[in-house]
Amino acid sequence: MSDNEQRIPLTFAEVYRLARAAGAEMVPPFDLKHGLDELSAWIDREVDIVEEADGGFSPAALRHSQLELRGRRDLLEELATLARRPAGEGPAVLVGTGGAGKSTLAAALAERARSWGQQVWWVSAADPAGFSAGLTRVIRDLGGSTTDMESVANGAADGPDRLWRLLERSSSRWLLVIDDADDPWTLAEADSPAGIQDGTGWLRASKRGLVVVTSRETDPRMWVKARLFVVGHLGTADAAQVLRDLAPQAGDDTEARNLVRRLGGLPLTLHLAGTYLGSGVAPSPSFAAYDRALGSRTGTMVARTAEIALDGLAHQGIPQARALLRLASCYAPTSIPTRMLSISGLQEALDGLTGVGLIQSGSAAITLHPVVTDTSRAHLEGSEVWHAAVAHLVGALQELSYDQPECWPEYRLLSQHLLALLDTAAEYGDNKHLALLADATASVARAFNHSGESGAAGRLCRTALAHCAALGEEHPAVLRLRHQLAWTVANRGDLTQAEAIYQDVLGIRRRVLGDSHPDTLRSRHESGWIASLLGRWAEAEQLYRSTLRDCLLHLGPDSRDTLTTRHELAYAIARQGRIDEAEPIFEEVLRDRRRVLSDLAPQTLQTQHALAWITARKGRWAAAEVRYRQLLGLRQVLDADHPHTLLTLHELAWTLARQGRRAEAETIYRQVLERRDRTLGADHPDTETTRWALDELRHGRVVDAVHFA
Repeated sequence: MSDNEQRIPLTFAEVYRLARAAGAEMVPPFDLKHGLDELSAWIDREVDIVEEADGGFSPAALRHSQLELRGRRDLLEELATLARRPAGEGPAVLVGTGGAGKSTLAAALAERARSWGQQVWWVSAADPAGFSAGLTRVIRDLGGSTTDMESVANGAADGPDRLWRLLERSSSRWLLVIDDADDPWTLAEADSPAGIQDGTGWLRASKRGLVVVTSRETDPRMWVKARLFVVGHLGTADAAQVLRDLAPQAGDDTEARNLVRRLGGLPLTLHLAGTYLGSGVAPSPSFAAYDRALGSRTGTMVARTAEIALDGLAHQGIPQARALLRLASCYAPTSIPTRMLSISGLQEALDGLTGVGLIQSGSAAITLHPVVTDTSRAHLEGSEVWHAAVAHLVGALQELSYDQPECWPEYRLLSQHLLALLDTAAEYGDNKHLALLADATASVARAFNHSGESGAAGRLCRTALAHCAALGEEHPAVLRLRHQLAWTVANRGDLTQAEAIYQDVLGIRRRVLGDSHPDTLRSRHESGWIASLLGRWAEAEQLYRSTLRDCLLHLGPDSRDTLTTRHELAYAIARQGRIDEAEPIFEEVLRDRRRVLSDLAPQTLQTQHALAWITARKGRWAAAEVRYRQLLGLRQVLDADHPHTLLTLHELAWTLARQGRRAEAETIYRQVLERRDRTLGADHPDTETTRWALDELRHGRVVDAVHFA
């Protein structure tokens, strides 16, 4: 959470309620003496997972929101009135400087909304991938179709309309919190010249629910159609009470007020100061001593409070806490995996920083306040720490595989840290580390493209190309970025532009790297792929054959790239009617993919599916039926509505109809039509294909299935 720092002890009832809100089916047994400690530890494990993997409501903020809500009760009540009975007003936008407590206020409102039975979503707008993923989850929860989700994931212009149609049809009231929207243009419709002002983007008025936005952008001209709520500093009395609540032994009310006059009323600095004084780390834990320490320092108040805490930790024998905070500040503030924070004495440093409120620490990740990140980043001396941060991120990405669905959430998480490093590349980067970041971006974009988030992939590639321009247009890493960008353009449906990018990249790679370099071979393969998408099958076949010869020579027969080219060559041959020629190629590819990958690898199942279709095309209907049923058994791990499952069922119905078992075929076609209509939409080409096949079957005619590679 961006505007929260210190955790405070919760009552038994509060912890139990949070456990239930986080989705716990049961609470572990505990005795009265140790119950809160055990349950808090359980919350640390389970709730942190909910936050990072689910992206929904963030209950961790409520661990310490009660203190931060001091002086905010009237504002919370006003927001609660809007949320409980929406009257069609514009979105509520909480604006203020970093550290003012905007996200804490939104989290408290979200807790209220949940207690009323409202559906609550929490979406971060801090980075494109996270924003896209969060909105996609909202659509999924609302029962949206695959087309709806793909529209948002790909950044299509109709994405906001699709989301809002679903929100307005929701059977229950809802609250949508969009956190960290410091750039209001993120919330605008794609390519809208009016930003959010035209009311066609992600922010709209509704009588079914309320959108709440938190932002550091305080210019009211950016929020013309919104209800603006300024979250400012606390008054002296409330601020002094915050200090006394956090450090009750540090002094009386007068001394607390004196310190407030020095600190100001920003909740973040109050919590840093109070938490430090109450942590047991301070050598002189009094308000008066802290006031004197502040007077001997320069810089922003957040910087001064942070440095006092770091000095206190060093005095306690934990000097590495400062190095850890500097390293963490190179990344995005939220969910930094601890495995990317490799320093000596890591756990001791984590415990120390958590104790003084500079970080929130979970089981496998930490979170910083964005202002603390900015402050600590300003203290970086030279580029050594930044270079280490790049190396750790690259190492984490190398552990992942772009085509494995279980890795995609991790790619999404790491993408925000990649963007943070790119934002500071001009200041700290040399060509070596710029190239590492460019390659890392290409890797993440490749995973996004495979997962269907080509919109996020395109934005990542364009951002990296802008930051890495110093490498020059012929640098291999820049060409890899452009290669992935072309894929996103093709997925968007602009095949002509995609082909132009691919051809330009291919020309440079041939000139700079040579015709047989692995990157050049990938460009040559994509030239065949684009030709096939454009229906130029004979040209695609020749391009695949030429590429395959050099893949076999330079990459070897077991390379994934070689196997992919062999598979798509077979398909290009089949699409030209030469089924007998394509079948043995597919069989060889299947055998090799099973050996090199696995029986259940997506690429292996893709080839097995192609062979089932080939068998049917040859009129061997019973044998094709057996293959399709085997394929369905192997795809049991997929959801019943997954497009691959539905395609397999559609083609199984085709084989049954061809065997004269029309009643069975009609039953399956109806099932597929219902699922495709629900998940893809009535006007999706796949839905229309099944509807046509079903209508024809009812009139005594069988429609042959056209399989795609």
